[in-house]
Amino acid sequence: MQLGADFSALIDRFSPDPKQPVALAVSGGSDSLALLSLCHQWAEGARRCLVVFTVDHGLRPEAHLEAANVAERCRGLGIAHQILRWTDPKPTQSAARAARYRLLARGARDAGARCLLTGHTLDDVIETAMIRRRRGVRGPIQAGPAVAAPVPTWPDGRGIALLRPLVKSTRQALRAYLAACSIGWIDDPSNENLSFERVRVRQFLARHANLAAIAARNVKTLQAERAHEDLDLGNELAKISVRSDGMIESNDAALSPRLVGLLARCASGGDRDARAGAVNDMLSKLTHPGMRQTLGGAWFQWTGAQLLVGRDPAMLNHRVTDGYFDGRFVEDPAAQLPDPAAAGFLVRHALPPTSGWREIISERIAHVRHCYQTPFGKNLVEEDLILPPQSHDTGAVI
Repeated sequence: MQLGADFSALIDRFSPDPKQPVALAVSGGSDSLALLSLCHQWAEGARRCLVVFTVDHGLRPEAHLEAANVAERCRGLGIAHQILRWTDPKPTQSAARAARYRLLARGARDAGARCLLTGHTLDDVIETAMIRRRRGVRGPIQAGPAVAAPVPTWPDGRGIALLRPLVKSTRQALRAYLAACSIGWIDDPSNENLSFERVRVRQFLARHANLAAIAARNVKTLQAERAHEDLDLGNELAKISVRSDGMIESNDAALSPRLVGLLARCASGGDRDARAGAVNDMLSKLTHPGMRQTLGGAWFQWTGAQLLVGRDPAMLNHRVTDGYFDGRFVEDPAAQLPDPAAAGFLVRHALPPTSGWREIISERIAHVRHCYQTPFGKNLVEEDLILPPQSHDTGAVI
């Protein structure tokens, strides 16, 4: 039984240079250990180097021992391993997630990797879909995480793709694979903590097998629809252009809420998404040429033919961090910024204070497009999944 993606097709899309290592996030749980085993088999045949990172969130006393166990397993496989420690732990899943990706992105970047693999499974996609639906999200966007996406921290994740080759594989199938290989795993006790919404959803699904089967079927349909929607969005992103001063021009791209929200994130230099309701509200107000609105740290102006998008100067981050200015420009001695005196008021006040900076908004948009255009059905090979017969149970599932 083949599990997961065609690793060569997926990884070579984002990291074709065989000299570049492939980074993996491995916690010691069943999903990530299955990823490690499968990727190790692939890497030996493909002659690619792996580097594994384990994040110690510092929230449990056992965490450092679990990280050490992963390190020992990697040593046995001849794989480089590094423990990344969160030095300012906060006991919330959202804070832990943000810190985890920030640490992983920096580790992958320092190692020279262009992609980071995680062990997200179909179970994770189902749980996320249910959580998103409870929060009012509808349509294919419920089905996340996707097989390929930019690392969700900026600019730490600049140019690094987050790949999830197991999003069509179930946790049950992966654990059966590990058992067949005599590989043990660690069950994180936080996965039983009912204060976390995801844990409550997971336990609900475990108690209602028929509803879980319906959810799985629906989510697999949503995954395919999401892949088509992402591909369409990637095609629209190809129409976007960015001027050397950081101004974004939509040209003739179809202005869907997802596209506009993405442009707001890129124009702001940050990594936080604007709320869907705020995006729709902003678009509804751009009714006449020359009208301007702000959203998520960016401003939008309708010309009558296209949107112009720029950085809201009132939200500007003037600090230079790791060679980046406001998450939109990178230090480049050869680059020449436009003459501020010739730029419009809003553009002029969002430029770096000196020359020697190059915009990276266009690079960011191109990377997002490349992720969204990743073939889904062709790259992933689904395991033999036997679901129970259709149930007549009722209830809000997906």
